[in-house]
Amino acid sequence: MKTTTLFLGLLFCAVSLFGQTVTRKYDFLIRKADSLYQVKDFKNSAFAFSAAFKAPDSRITRNHRYNAACSWALANYPDSAFYQLNFIATKMNYTDYGHIKGDPDLKSLYSDKRWQSILELVKANKDIAYANIDFITINGHKVEVLTSGMQNNKANKPVVVFENGMASSYGSWDTVVEEISKTNAVFRYNRPRIGESEDDSLPPTTEHIVNNLRKMLLQKGLKPPYLLVSHSFGGAYIRSFASMYPNEIAGLVFVDPVDFTQKKGDGDLPYLEIGLTHHQIDSLFGKPYTNFVKKLYEEMPAFYVEEVKVSRALYNSEFKECDRNPLPDVPVHFIQAGGFTSNEPPTIYDRKKMWRIANNLKMKRWLALINPLKYGKYFYSSQSGHYIQLDDPNLVISSIKLALLDYDKIKKEK
Repeated sequence: MKTTTLFLGLLFCAVSLFGQTVTRKYDFLIRKADSLYQVKDFKNSAFAFSAAFKAPDSRITRNHRYNAACSWALANYPDSAFYQLNFIATKMNYTDYGHIKGDPDLKSLYSDKRWQSILELVKANKDIAYANIDFITINGHKVEVLTSGMQNNKANKPVVVFENGMASSYGSWDTVVEEISKTNAVFRYNRPRIGESEDDSLPPTTEHIVNNLRKMLLQKGLKPPYLLVSHSFGGAYIRSFASMYPNEIAGLVFVDPVDFTQKKGDGDLPYLEIGLTHHQIDSLFGKPYTNFVKKLYEEMPAFYVEEVKVSRALYNSEFKECDRNPLPDVPVHFIQAGGFTSNEPPTIYDRKKMWRIANNLKMKRWLALINPLKYGKYFYSSQSGHYIQLDDPNLVISSIKLALLDYDKIKKEK
């Protein structure tokens, strides 16, 4: 599975007139490669990646090379796939061992004698990069955890806890954690089935994940209050934590979260506003979407499938598990991504316009949620893609620091 977000886009920017021309060429080819991947033209997708990598002043990332490897593997060009994987493992310090070892896009490489050596290189990179990885046993199964800034673990001082996006590992928080751990104890982990966390055979419902997280924090000697920071689907988990244990919360920072404020019918609003009829919406997302989900369940690894199932159940229930209780009156921040890109093929509506409409509707719902709070705040990153912690880490860092300062004000006011 490619290491882009499955439902949302990434950032593109330029710095000068000449640079914009070159960057647009590189970005155009990357978007073309991604689009070809989406329609399963893997051979031409791989060639488009190669063309992009040869562009003048190209900005080749680990993700781009990894995605190229996936396209080469799916097109049955193992030598080219291994070249890209070996490059990111030896020259770019690729560390996501949990992802690569279970990626279905790379299945054609599993029987090749070179596969094991790639896994060993990535595992070695990970062990060096995250030397303080630990494993906590919860209900008989090991969970991969990572702590930092433990010298700052003091009574009544907030512990900053990070919750990852759907089927994602903790690596995307590295830059943010490096700064925050200078002042606060920090806890990261991988949910069951993700990374090197074991499969506990239980659905990753919000209640199950929240109770697991709470047990792990206490096992590590990290007592409340907790400032919870989430990305994407992780927002459903920290919203549920705040609903279940409001007195343990120092603050909530939602980084481009899943829209847990969405009610039935809200999902149709952007399409209706752009001019589609209910019949057109049904034709796009009725049977075709059901077939897509069925195929996804058949092809994707368990760590992804199980979280998709939970996500769908939450949408169907209007996220009742998340908002059983009101938000506690603590610092609550929403950070929204404003940078649009799409790797999907053209459709009957303007994708960018529809995305903007959907973004504005979410913004209104999120603002309505935080307006009653004394320390509710909203941030918009106009150029950032979905992974704001990678594209605009300073914004996330600033939000966390501001939430911590406001929590101190709350304590002094009592």
